Amino acid sequence: METALNSEKTTESNPARDSYRKSLMQFHSLLTKARALKGDYPGLAFDKMAAAHQEPIAQALAEWVEFFQMHCTGEVISEKQFLWRFLKRFRLKAHPDFFSSVDDETCFEVVDTEGRQTFRSISMMDCCSYSLDELVSIPWFDLFSRSQSINDCYLGFQKQVTDGTLKHTNLEGIIPTHQVFENFGFEKLVITMKPLFLSPIYDMDDNVVGVISAVKILDYHSRRTENRDRLIAELAAVK
Repeated sequence: METALNSEKTTESNPARDSYRKSLMQFHSLLTKARALKGDYPGLAFDKMAAAHQEPIAQALAEWVEFFQMHCTGEVISEKQFLWRFLKRFRLKAHPDFFSSVDDETCFEVVDTEGRQTFRSISMMDCCSYSLDELVSIPWFDLFSRSQSINDCYLGFQKQVTDGTLKHTNLEGIIPTHQVFENFGFEKLVITMKPLFLSPIYDMDDNVVGVISAVKILDYHSRRTENRDRLIAELAAVK
């Protein structure tokens, strides 16, 4: 990613884009082991956003990378602790029942009211082959797909997020274990996840400003690898 970012030239000055590219490169350098999220992608999804959205997204990414740098010190902390520090850093609050509802093995995604991710558990980077640029610049429903019935359930909850009425919700019996498909990620991953909770995030004035999705990742695999193995098996059968 760093090579691709450094090689891009623009004729017009865009401070938001410059800040955004710098943050992507900083994040790339912080990842100490190979992760699918580090893959090279031509261009930036950020460039396709409306100009009015670019500055807040660039600022949010810079703040998140700064937060990540502060906590990337070799200290072993759980995803739960990492999320708690994230919320505290950005002066956000979870529902009072949220942290007592989840354990240290839970994975989290935080999505704002525009449908863009603002936090993702580090362990979830192992089961994602989108670039960080794509994750923060493209709404979730454009990046991933799943069965329409499950989408409809989540869309109902998303409406509650945007109108500020979402409550802390145990998803057992509401949304079953299911597969989520990357629409155009490099590895075209298929992730099997068990939904646990949806919970609102509040600002200091108690306004709902996003939602935490708490899940357990049960399995993930690449459709590219799956297709390659199938082709190898078919060729072997012909011989």
